[in-house]
Amino acid sequence: MSYTVIKLITNSYYASGIVSREFETVSGSQVNDGLDFLNDILTDKTIEKNMIPYYQKYTLPAVAGQEKYFIPNLESVETLVFFIDDVRYQTRPINRKVYFGSSRANNIDSLPFNWHMERCPGGANIYLYFFPQTNYPLEIWGLFRLNKVQINQDLVSSVARVNLGFCTIAGAGTLGIGQLVINGFDLAGTYANTQALVNYINTGVITNVMAANILNNVYIGNASGSSINVVTSGNADPADCVTFYNFSTTAGPLNQTFFPMVLDEFYINYLKFSLADRLCTEFNFITPVGVEKQLAKYDAWIEKMSAPLDLSQTKISTFANGNNISYGQVNLGLGWTVG
Repeated sequence: MSYTVIKLITNSYYASGIVSREFETVSGSQVNDGLDFLNDILTDKTIEKNMIPYYQKYTLPAVAGQEKYFIPNLESVETLVFFIDDVRYQTRPINRKVYFGSSRANNIDSLPFNWHMERCPGGANIYLYFFPQTNYPLEIWGLFRLNKVQINQDLVSSVARVNLGFCTIAGAGTLGIGQLVINGFDLAGTYANTQALVNYINTGVITNVMAANILNNVYIGNASGSSINVVTSGNADPADCVTFYNFSTTAGPLNQTFFPMVLDEFYINYLKFSLADRLCTEFNFITPVGVEKQLAKYDAWIEKMSAPLDLSQTKISTFANGNNISYGQVNLGLGWTVG
């Protein structure tokens, strides 16, 4: 079962009340606005990481003598380990003040039992100490940023998949240089019909990419699970070209990247109500009470699942040296302090 971005946007407009479910359809400009607002919501999760419920594994090689490693889209680290032969070794996170401000020897290469993460544009840097003395695998479990989506993307697919839409072939059906480039491969040539184009892609000219012709709609998928990048210069002669309903090769340059997006149905529902609320804000409508209630429920559910409450406690002895508890703390706060 598929669930496309355009279906999510359409349902959000209906939930918001901006578009009547029975009497109106969502216009093209409304769809484009909805896509922009949806990607804004996904981008906001970069600073609202408690609303990302999916932990992922990321592996990379440690490099002998190298301290800093850039991890794209990384938001937070839950665990970091390294492997030597078949043995897994635990590491310990330390804060910025200790890592960058404490005394240490910087000319020792050994086992990296300490690490520190610093967020940066596009992801995060991981700093290791000691610097690795040789090359071995590192493994991170953490939260990663959600990718932006495209209008005809499937939100429940484990592989990158795109529906270019209904294929129209005019004249000789010529794709000029730069008219349709998929994952860096230029499909310039002449195609008699839609199936001819699909057959050519399926010869393996684009690594791991396959195509399908379903009722003259062209579907592209990446079997490796990697992204699909579709580019056009958009300056073809409309009288002699190949173009698509969802991706025009004639109406100006386009560059779209499609990532695998495996979202659970509950998270798609959350995005639907979140987008409905954003649409009301952007178009100066009052958010329906039902949308507000549902969004509040999903906020609470997802945050509870993604960031469980910290129930640890710190005890302060009234007899220990260096800890001063005032009369007000004892009588008003009953001795409780923030750890």
